[in-house]
Amino acid sequence: LAARAATITGDVGRKCTTASTPSATTVTCQGYGLAGGRVRSCAADEACLSTSAISNPSKFAPPWSPISAQEAADAARAWRSVAAAVAEEPGLRIVEQDDGGRYLRATGPSAVPTDGTDDVEFVLRDDGGVRLLYRSATRQSVFLYPLQQPVSNQQSHIDRLASIRRRLGWEEAGLPVDGPDLGRAMGDRYSVPTVTRWFGLELGGMRVPDEED
Repeated sequence: LAARAATITGDVGRKCTTASTPSATTVTCQGYGLAGGRVRSCAADEACLSTSAISNPSKFAPPWSPISAQEAADAARAWRSVAAAVAEEPGLRIVEQDDGGRYLRATGPSAVPTDGTDDVEFVLRDDGGVRLLYRSATRQSVFLYPLQQPVSNQQSHIDRLASIRRRLGWEEAGLPVDGPDLGRAMGDRYSVPTVTRWFGLELGGMRVPDEED
């Protein structure tokens, strides 16, 4: 368990500590905060979703953008909508809010462990169009003996973020192309070096064998 937990505690910037019992090891990290104006990525064994997790597809989530023309044209108005939507989410409490930098962090109870804490962060960017970056992560990762992976907790983050986005009424920033243009679109929109590196495979559609006579 100690070796597996090291994949989380290895980043000293995340201020991780461990606590062990004969049956489990709990790794607690405080990985919130901006890095270069963006939310941070997710550790490999962390229950987390982030718009910055471009090297980990299972933890990557696309940015959101406003549908309303008024919000798309007015970043200050869009930010007020974001703050209101987060404030109204059941179980969340805004503990840090910088309206000048358009960043906020809220905390709430985690699904696993039930006495744990989730940090949910949002930062609004307006360079080339209004878009919302975010990260939702559980501070605690619980490794039960003899399992080498933490107890799953990913769905709770998916559900909470979906609830906030529905209330906000924004859309996920999708990719309008497929085939050979997909790699360029990924690079332009998400700064992903290559589609192959991001997913570990080529995305060109499923090939089917030719029909036999």
